Amino acid sequence: MKDWIEKMKFKVTTKLRDGIKDIEGETIEQKLNQDDWHVKDIKVGQVFYLEAPYAEISKLCKQVLVNTMLYDYEIRSMDTGFKIVDVDE
Repeated sequence: MKDWIEKMKFKVTTKLRDGIKDIEGETIEQKLNQDDWHVKDIKVGQVFYLEAPYAEISKLCKQVLVNTMLYDYEIRSMDTGFKIVDVDE
């Protein structure tokens, strides 16, 4: 494999799927509002920054990084800024 040709930098952002209760977000929201911060609808997710082969990034997300039963995710190239579209979806 020619690493210098095939690898790119990616940003993978996750968020809970619609309909999945965000207990962590609700807890943070309650605490902030108790402290007189006026916030609502906090959602907690994850962001992964990694370098990987372009041809494998979608598979890596589905099989390792993201529990796709609970989370939606978006892949962006850090090199180009473009969203990577998963043709398998």
